[in-house]
Amino acid sequence: MAVIKNVLGNKIIYKPQGFLDSNCVSEIITPLDINMMEKKNIKCVSIDFSKIISANMNAIRFLNDIFESLYKKDISCSIFNANNNIYTILNNLDNCYFNYFENEEIMKIFCYEDYVPKSDVYIVNIKDEQNKNMLIFNLVKKGITPYIVNSENDIGEKDAVVIKKSFMSKMADKVTAVMKNGIIYFYFNGFLDANVLKKFDIEYFRRNLLIGFKAFVFDMNNVKGLNVHAVRFLSKLGVEAAEYGAIISIIGLSKKNIQPSLIKDLEVLGYLFFRDEEEFLNSKELKEVLNSSSAIYKKSKKITKDFVKILPFFVNATIYTIEMMTGVKSTKDKPNLKEVNIDTKRKDLVASSIGFYGDLDGALILIFSEKLSKNISKILIGEEFKTREELVDMIGEFANIIVGNVKLELEKHDIDINLTLSKVFDNLEELQNIVINKQGIEVKFYFNDEEFYFYLTR
Repeated sequence: MAVIKNVLGNKIIYKPQGFLDSNCVSEIITPLDINMMEKKNIKCVSIDFSKIISANMNAIRFLNDIFESLYKKDISCSIFNANNNIYTILNNLDNCYFNYFENEEIMKIFCYEDYVPKSDVYIVNIKDEQNKNMLIFNLVKKGITPYIVNSENDIGEKDAVVIKKSFMSKMADKVTAVMKNGIIYFYFNGFLDANVLKKFDIEYFRRNLLIGFKAFVFDMNNVKGLNVHAVRFLSKLGVEAAEYGAIISIIGLSKKNIQPSLIKDLEVLGYLFFRDEEEFLNSKELKEVLNSSSAIYKKSKKITKDFVKILPFFVNATIYTIEMMTGVKSTKDKPNLKEVNIDTKRKDLVASSIGFYGDLDGALILIFSEKLSKNISKILIGEEFKTREELVDMIGEFANIIVGNVKLELEKHDIDINLTLSKVFDNLEELQNIVINKQGIEVKFYFNDEEFYFYLTR
């Protein structure tokens, strides 16, 4: 089998040609290749299947075994450009250790840190909610907010990056997080030991607590076991969640090979165990925490000079995004450092909060009037929202677009941040309860006399 190999920094693209069976898989990635990857600190391996005429399941399984060995060396793997028959085999593989992307550009968007698409990104009619959320999460974290549509007809004739078949592996070198129905899900795999600390993004978890998420699910359907080191780490997360009045539920964990004392330690710290997602979603504990409105009295971090310096980048990106979406020029009041105080009596307001961390950490709070939201929705979804639920969904999508533009603006000035997905507040009392005693920088905007409030806080 002929194989073209292209090494770019810490990335490799392989381009094999011909028929793929189990005998020739080892010709694509050889033991010498794997040794070279370790020496050169390779982080990403991709295989272009555009010249593969056919492949059988045994070949794909053998290739997946190689990917598993690379996964254990913290090397991420992907396949792209497969034909329909091969795609069907890839999609039916259990416990795959690779991501699949439809073409090279989509692969680069997800795998290359410095690659920025020139066109808008659309996710089209992906039915698997978990996969769709994982795709969205990875795009937003990079500063790209995709448009979610049901058909390519919704895109029109403009140039766009269209994602229809791509899927993310659940077997990743990091614990993956997604949001569903206002709940944050983390997906764990394999045997959990001291290495879970390296794979779990604890700052992402903390930012989600900070901006008001109350329910977290640790999906452990693919966990084979855990030891005392993992329990100590999970215990730390449980304590932090309790400080914010949040709950952590573990679903799908088989307790057969786990010491009962370890399970008891987690239960003492407030962890809830459920057989599956359905049992969790129907639990009284979830209903209670989502309906809770207790205030969180956490001490606010100081607003530093470095924090104030990033304000113009946030403000400029926010103004630019709203003006582009509404066609209305804005005016604004002078920035004001003050205690964050939300007007909970206003029923015509809806808010969103987004956490960020990296070179700087904090939270961005955006508060929209209903009338301004209607103008935005005409552009974002093509019509005015009809229900309060549609308004909440639209504000969440729009907030993600804003912070995506903020991230791009900061990168121009060599400031690197990571982002959470947005938490939307239909009830502003809930938002007020998480910002009590917090200092923040307030900027009040006007768009045709419609108010828009902007807060940057820690």
